[in-house]
Amino acid sequence: MAREEHNTAVLLLDNELEWTTLRLRKGEQEQVDQQRVTLEGDASDEAARSAQIKSAMGGIKGTLTAVLPTDKVLLRVVDLPSTDAEELAGMVELQVDKFSPFPVEHMAVSYEVLSMHGEDSRVLIAACKRDLVESLGDLFEAVGRRPDRIDVAAAGWWHHVQALEGQQAEGRHGMLLLDASGSELVIAQNGVPLLVRSLGMQADASDEEFYRELAEEAGYTLTSLESEWGLHAALDLTVWHHGAAPQLLIELLQQESGVAVLARSLDDMPPLSSGIAARSVLARDDEQPMLDLSLEEWKAEATSRKGQRKLLVLVASLLAIWLVGMVAVFAVSHLGRSQVERLRSEVASLEAPAEDVMVLRRRVNSMEQYADRTHSALEILREVAEMLPDGVELTSFSYRKAGQVNIRGESPRVEPIYDFLEELERSPLFIEARSEGITQAPGGRRNPDFRLTARLPGDEEERQ
Repeated sequence: MAREEHNTAVLLLDNELEWTTLRLRKGEQEQVDQQRVTLEGDASDEAARSAQIKSAMGGIKGTLTAVLPTDKVLLRVVDLPSTDAEELAGMVELQVDKFSPFPVEHMAVSYEVLSMHGEDSRVLIAACKRDLVESLGDLFEAVGRRPDRIDVAAAGWWHHVQALEGQQAEGRHGMLLLDASGSELVIAQNGVPLLVRSLGMQADASDEEFYRELAEEAGYTLTSLESEWGLHAALDLTVWHHGAAPQLLIELLQQESGVAVLARSLDDMPPLSSGIAARSVLARDDEQPMLDLSLEEWKAEATSRKGQRKLLVLVASLLAIWLVGMVAVFAVSHLGRSQVERLRSEVASLEAPAEDVMVLRRRVNSMEQYADRTHSALEILREVAEMLPDGVELTSFSYRKAGQVNIRGESPRVEPIYDFLEELERSPLFIEARSEGITQAPGGRRNPDFRLTARLPGDEEERQ
């Protein structure tokens, strides 16, 4: 990470825009800017809203993180039997399939490792609808750039609570935070969250109605928590609030949940955007993944643009060197043969940088292929399973990314095998499908065996 790179977090709620910019300097976080402004006009007019944001914030330096309200995101804390990042990513998708009302392909999904014990990991899973993320990206793209990261409001508040109260508070404790960004409930044990959820916005309800609803939801949540994570006698709940303490809410929470309820003022806590900006700094330095709901194709495009800029700089440098070399060759053409040979040797030395440019280009292409999940192993296996005719059984499935898929199986009859091959040839996921042979045992003592190979996009580049 650059020693003084800026990290800006932006929170947009209705007509309120809040942002904080931090700079990491000599290992310390330094606040560069922090503001909150009111935007005018209709929030649904995206063009006018983008223009106001750009006018208020000006140019955005370094990393940009946008904040999603917690009530727009599905959040779950689960224990998973792995510490490997790739394995965890696959397990997280399976978990989202269980609790999300929408198909996982229509969701933006991310996770954050909260703690590790032996071979197990406790992770916070976040999922929201892709179109919500896309609309947020379009809004900031009109300002000048898409966000580099998308975080969740509850994570920023929890960062502040950890900083104020200590990251390893023993026992089970709860936080109910009331802010314009929403009402956030976090239950943690020994400093590690067990539950993170939104209890909704007040909207047009009166304080009493809203407080009763919050107390009922909190009581129900604590009961569900005990069934999932077990009883814990030392639970207490802290209500973080603006202004005077909400005594009615405190009384209702004590009645509904039967736990000790404390009150603390949010006036003692930094703004939400500063917590998200601080997490953005940690996300750049931490080896473990943190919540980031930005889309994979955004990352691929950003990587491609960086690679193209490097490629253009290298090409321009090489061209300039080549031109200088050619001018020198013509200028000294009247010199002796030894001098000409020396100049030819210098021109030949430029071949190595040119090869470096080609290597860089191949790496950029490889990164784009890796970010493209269209041809992931799960997607290919799903496509093959849907095409499989009745009676045909797979005995082997071998996958190599940006390469090919090798399929082996058996069938009581030969005709379905050819039907299966034709289906693979018509699939848009493969550039070619071919048979490697069909074997029939003498006398028909067993079903015919077959071997098929389907090539994936990118395989042709590896063959060159």
